[in-house]
Amino acid sequence: MAIFSFTVLIAFSLAITLTQTSILAEAEVKSGGFSIELIHLASKRSPASLSTDLFLEPLGTYLINFSVGTPPKFQLAMTDSKSYMNWIQCEPCVECYSQNLPIFNSLNSSSYKALSCASPKCFQNNCEGSHCTYIAKYTDQISYSYGDLGMELFTFYSPQGVEEISFRDILFGCGHISKVEGIGPKISGMISLSDSRQSLISQIIPSFGKIFSYCFVALAHLDVPSTLRFGENAWGITGSVFTPMLVKKSEPSYFLTLLGISIGDKRMDFFGNSSSNMFREGNIAIDIGTAMTVLPTSFYNQIKTAFIQAIDAEPLVYENNSTSQLCYKDLIAVPSVTMHFIAANLPLSKDNIMFPKGQGIWCLAFRPTEGQAYYGNVVQTNFLVGYDLNEMFLSFKPTDCTKLA
Repeated sequence: MAIFSFTVLIAFSLAITLTQTSILAEAEVKSGGFSIELIHLASKRSPASLSTDLFLEPLGTYLINFSVGTPPKFQLAMTDSKSYMNWIQCEPCVECYSQNLPIFNSLNSSSYKALSCASPKCFQNNCEGSHCTYIAKYTDQISYSYGDLGMELFTFYSPQGVEEISFRDILFGCGHISKVEGIGPKISGMISLSDSRQSLISQIIPSFGKIFSYCFVALAHLDVPSTLRFGENAWGITGSVFTPMLVKKSEPSYFLTLLGISIGDKRMDFFGNSSSNMFREGNIAIDIGTAMTVLPTSFYNQIKTAFIQAIDAEPLVYENNSTSQLCYKDLIAVPSVTMHFIAANLPLSKDNIMFPKGQGIWCLAFRPTEGQAYYGNVVQTNFLVGYDLNEMFLSFKPTDCTKLA
C-alpha cells in the first residue's frame, strides 16, 4: 500500500493520463466562465447541519451540489483541495453509510464507463477481477472509500440553477464500501479541487483557461452561499495582491511561502518545521476543506502568546483532543493581524482571526500541529482568492463575499 502524508492515501497506484485539452462540455462554456455555490456545513442549507466543533476539523467544511449520469442523479459532496480523487457512493452497496439522496447505481446510467484492467488509466495491480479499483483513506484514520474506478457525465449548476454545464468522462471512484466520520452520514462523497491529475479541477480547468477562484462568506453570514468560479471572470486584478504558488510531485495540495505573522507591532518570522533560521519555499498548504489555520506547535505558541499579550481580557481555555483552544467571552476588539507571504501582506479582520463558538464566545482560528502547516478557510473568508494554474500564482482581494452570491 502506498502511503501519502496528506489527506488521501491511494493504496493502489492510479496511472492516469489526462489530456490537457478541454473535456467536451455538453453546454456551451461562456466566455465569462461559470459559477457554482459552496454550502458551508454550518449553514441552514446544509443537511449535515453542523453539530461538530470546527476546531476538531471535520473532513470537509464546504459542500457542493451536482449530478452524475444519464439520466442525472443529484449528489451532495464534500470538497477540499488536498484529496487525490473524486468519489461517490454507488450501488450495489457492500457497506455504505446512509445518505440523504438516493445512492447512485451505475447500471442505470447510459453514460457510465467502467475502467478495465487493460485501460491505460489503470495499473494491473488496481484490479479486482477485470475491474480497475481504488481505495481512498483519510488522515482521521477512520474515513475511507473503496470501489471501482470509472468515468461518467458530471453536471454542475449555477446559483439558483439558472444555468448548467456538463462534462463527459470525468474520472471518479464508484464506492461500494465507504465510511465517513466528522459531519454525519448525509453526504454522497468527495469532490477534489486539488492539483492531483485525478481531481475535478485538473479534469475541467482546461475548459476555463486554468483559472478559478472562490469567495467564502464570513461565518456570521452563512445564510448567504459562498461561490466557486471558473474562467476569465473568476477574479479581479484591481485591488488584489499576488504571491507565487507551487505544487509538489509527492503531494496534491497548492503551496504558498509564509514569511511570518504580525500581531500588533510584533512580527514573528515563520521557518516551517525547519530548525534553521531560513525560509522554506512552499512551507504552508492553502486548503478549502480545513477550517483552522494549522501551524507548527512552536510557532503556534508564539502566536498564541503574542495574541494574549495584545488583548486586555481574560482568556478562556477549552481542551479539545489534548489541545488547548484559546477563546474569549464577548470579545469586541482584536489586535491587528497581518499574514506575510512573498510579495503579499494580508491584513486580517476579526472574522478571519476568530470564529464564533456560540453564547458570545469567540475562539482563535489557529491550532497547533506536529505535521503539515495549512492556511485554513476561516482566514480566507471575505477574500476573493484566485488561482492561476498557468502562471502559478495566487491572488487575494478583500471582498464582501455576500455580494458575489
